[in-house]
Amino acid sequence: MKIISTNSQNNDSGKALEYCLSNLLVHPIEPDILLCYFTEEHDSHLIINTLKKRFPNTKIHGCTSCRGVMTDHGFLECYSIALWALYDSKHGRYGTSIAKLNNNHEITQLTKQLLEKAIKDSGREGELPALVLLHATPGQEEEIITAIDEYFGTPIPLIGGTAADNNVQGKWCIFTQDDLLSSGISLSVFYPSCKVSYSFHSGYACSSTSGIATKTHNRIIYEIDHKPVIDVYKQWTELPMGLGDKTNLLERVTLFPLGRIAGYMYSSPYFKLAHPVKFTHDGGMECFASINEGEEVFMMYGEEEQIISRPQRVINSAINSYEDNFSPIGGINIFCAGSMMHIKTSMDAVCHSVNSAMHGAPYICPFTFGEQGRFTGGENAHGNLMVSTVLFHY
Repeated sequence: MKIISTNSQNNDSGKALEYCLSNLLVHPIEPDILLCYFTEEHDSHLIINTLKKRFPNTKIHGCTSCRGVMTDHGFLECYSIALWALYDSKHGRYGTSIAKLNNNHEITQLTKQLLEKAIKDSGREGELPALVLLHATPGQEEEIITAIDEYFGTPIPLIGGTAADNNVQGKWCIFTQDDLLSSGISLSVFYPSCKVSYSFHSGYACSSTSGIATKTHNRIIYEIDHKPVIDVYKQWTELPMGLGDKTNLLERVTLFPLGRIAGYMYSSPYFKLAHPVKFTHDGGMECFASINEGEEVFMMYGEEEQIISRPQRVINSAINSYEDNFSPIGGINIFCAGSMMHIKTSMDAVCHSVNSAMHGAPYICPFTFGEQGRFTGGENAHGNLMVSTVLFHY
């Protein structure tokens, strides 16, 4: 089994892709599965059509990434593209599926249909996969994850990232070898001929401040403890903020997300985060994750140094039980776009620390508007400002 990664920052989509493909052609056979991430400036149709033509028998999966991509070859900003090719000549099998979302779709039913299709596509019907990779467009990630868990009856390790663009303007897409969509769900199932380890963390600390979400609608929270959310959040963060649809909070409040308890480890809680996006015209605060009425929300806080060192700590957590005999093949890292934008000037240092933690093994990392993964306690979840990692190893 072998993994190869490559990336390019050429602003010509064709030339960028050709450079990446030239680095994959050192391997004489087609990849079993190929992951691809690129920023919104690139020609998505050209990229997918070229990949399908070059690798007609390969499963292809990916999404757009916010303002850059990262691999073991480095962090690249806009006009960037990255490929990650997995070759599994033993008994590994892989399958993908994709479907468009519209207002008439029942998310649970559609997700289960996609799982059935992906498993059939892998040729391993009747077997549980070692890993599910999810890429969706923003909005229904929690419901999708619940459907995935229900389908298998037991939580299968999950990793995923929500498609992103540069400025939250809907210029995102997801794709497989079968389709490219601006609104939808895409899945891959992995049956690799190696071990898989995972980790999913927020890396933020919980303050002593919390309240109950007393009025919400989908991903908009209106009241905390029966008080206007805008007043409460401004009081909690002590940040000067205005109102209105055009108030984009994405980069301004990266250090102050809202947290909900996802589980406990030795009586200590761990959290999934919700990242505020904007204040709405009707007095709400929209987030990239759902907060339900009655949930306790905590004021979380982070320091830049914690965010910078977090990816390395997440990887170390994933390999902890294999530390003595860990032999890495490669990995997938999902990193929050908001966190990346906040520490952009330090991303070269982040890349260096991830390379060290990965023992030099190849990996790929998009920057997403939501992260999905499996916590240490076994729960699959969707959150914001998170880091999710999967390692393939012997």
